[in-house]
Amino acid sequence: MKHIYFIFISLILFSSHSQEKQIKVDQTKHADLIELETTHPFKTLYSDGQINHAKKQSTLIDEAYLFLSKIMGPKKDFYLLVIASKDWEKNAYSPISGMPGYYKGNLIVGAEKNDLASGYEEMINSFPEDMTTNLVKTYTNNLEVFDMSLFFDKLSIHELTHNFQDPENQEGYSISRWLEEIHANMGLYAFYKTKHPKELKYITSLVDFSINNPPPYLQYTSLQDFDAHYYEMDASNYGFYQMKFTHAAQIIIDKLGNAILKPLNNFIIKYNESWKDKLNDEDLKKKLATEVDPYFLKIIDGWSK
Repeated sequence: MKHIYFIFISLILFSSHSQEKQIKVDQTKHADLIELETTHPFKTLYSDGQINHAKKQSTLIDEAYLFLSKIMGPKKDFYLLVIASKDWEKNAYSPISGMPGYYKGNLIVGAEKNDLASGYEEMINSFPEDMTTNLVKTYTNNLEVFDMSLFFDKLSIHELTHNFQDPENQEGYSISRWLEEIHANMGLYAFYKTKHPKELKYITSLVDFSINNPPPYLQYTSLQDFDAHYYEMDASNYGFYQMKFTHAAQIIIDKLGNAILKPLNNFIIKYNESWKDKLNDEDLKKKLATEVDPYFLKIIDGWSK
């Protein structure tokens, strides 16, 4: 009887497993990459010659994944791609070489310094010295070199948080880009605040400097503008939005704690792209207040103040 019972249970388990939905990852960017042997819940692929950087990045992403998944639940159907600049056009999506990104189940990071970090260094060095002394001091690395990679390399955790928002590895997955971005920055801020507090200054210092010294002209400023003009705004305008999103993320995590990541992630998944024509801005605000936390009304209403 026990033997028959065991067979019956085994058949149920096998049937359940076989019917489990397989989540596909876009593998069009995996050509010629090498798989890193790890015990991590995700796979890591890397450009030839970049095994050391792949090990470093895979360890960091594993730590962050374990931290975030304990809060939001698992979402391990993704790949980490560590791409050399020579392979960037072939194996990455972003036009900015080395810039962390997430798309359809692929979390992509550069194996070398990304172009945006170099661009920010040039921009900051062009400002009056008395304006940037403290900022340059903060982002001076162990080799006594001014290095904005100390900020931009950490954005891989922002992109990892996008992975949690996208349970089926889709091209477009939510009703609101600005909400996605605030949540992704919440994941970034929560991870470093909790696990690496000594490195938190590398996130907040540039954000504070940027907000206190905005670009002289911003064509788009509202949350609605961000969604409506996402693909057409210039890099300066987009970058300033991200600084404000990160600042908002800091306020939310400091006020509500890391646990708020989960209900907001659930909200983003629930109100996916199919809701775009069903909810207006006021409806979205009300649902955020009732289904996530009323504190989000304060963030939204105070956005342009």
